[in-house]
Amino acid sequence: MRIPVRVKSDLAYARNLVEAGMQGVTSVRREAARQTPAPGLGRADRNAWVSAAIGAAVGIGGACLTRNRKSGYNMLLGGVLGGSLGYTGAVAWGSRDVTAAIAGRAIRNVNAVRDARWLEKNPIAYA
Repeated sequence: MRIPVRVKSDLAYARNLVEAGMQGVTSVRREAARQTPAPGLGRADRNAWVSAAIGAAVGIGGACLTRNRKSGYNMLLGGVLGGSLGYTGAVAWGSRDVTAAIAGRAIRNVNAVRDARWLEKNPIAYA
């Protein structure tokens, strides 16, 4: 079975887009690793435990307010769900600057590949 040239071109373009995005991600991660002085728990992770405890308390309190107050399973489930949501939200919020840098660099690299493809398909004659 022969693959048409157009499909090969599109597959190569898709591969170039993915590679450009991954290069953006790895470059930001390398820069962040050089700037971090020591490994360990970051500020976002330490603050996330407080949010997890608050989320667990809210989850247990919400389970206590339901009509089926006798169920320990509902209270446990509410605490686990509230704690996990609180922890995940706090870590996401605390690392938003790194996430924004990663997304920005990946988008910049992908746009450069897209522009190169467009110029290849639509050559511009200036003279």
